[in-house]
Amino acid sequence: MEIVTYAFPLFFLFYATLANCLKQISMLTSSSTRNALYNSFREKGRENIGDITAKGEAQISVVDLFGIASGVCLSKFVGEWSEEAERSEAV
Repeated sequence: MEIVTYAFPLFFLFYATLANCLKQISMLTSSSTRNALYNSFREKGRENIGDITAKGEAQISVVDLFGIASGVCLSKFVGEWSEEAERSEAV
């Protein structure tokens, strides 16, 4: 959603606000349901919840890194696309 601000700079404040609101909602939802989800992976209470939580947090870190990398690549593409659009409008 934040990348849309590059495509529509006139509505930057609206899209940036909407993106931050949606980001906070997703973070709140994931943090509130994470413990219940991790508990569902336990095998009849025998497995250590600390081990499950550590593995889950490691996976979150890896996914965050992939998300950052894809966001950087996508923002570069959108930036180049918007520059081309501005150049073609100027001609």
